[in-house]
Amino acid sequence: MHPLPSLLLNLVSININTWELMLCLGFVGASCVRVANELGRGNAKAAIFSIKVILCNSILIGVIFWVLCLVFGHDIAYLFTSDEEVITMVSSLSVLLSFSILLNSVQPVLIGKCLFLWSDNTNYCLHT
Repeated sequence: MHPLPSLLLNLVSININTWELMLCLGFVGASCVRVANELGRGNAKAAIFSIKVILCNSILIGVIFWVLCLVFGHDIAYLFTSDEEVITMVSSLSVLLSFSILLNSVQPVLIGKCLFLWSDNTNYCLHT
């Protein structure tokens, strides 16, 4: 038995959430370059299409991780710990973790899109 099971629970949730967030932040970097190139070329329709494609890819990855967390909610904790108390707590919070992952998959792309709309006149790519 681990002396701080709540700490382990937080670490497991944060670790899984960060893995998925890194994938979506990669899409933000790709969208910055793509949209900046299209805006520099003066092709706003292609920039909007690029944002839509990247947003759809990010949502798809978020849905895949969401389903994985829902299906393997009890088994996911075994990757990080063998303490049964922590595994029980992780499995009870796996639904919350899965919805957090789903929302975090869209958030970085939307922030990148908002910054591009804000910086449309100055042609700057702002990273968050």
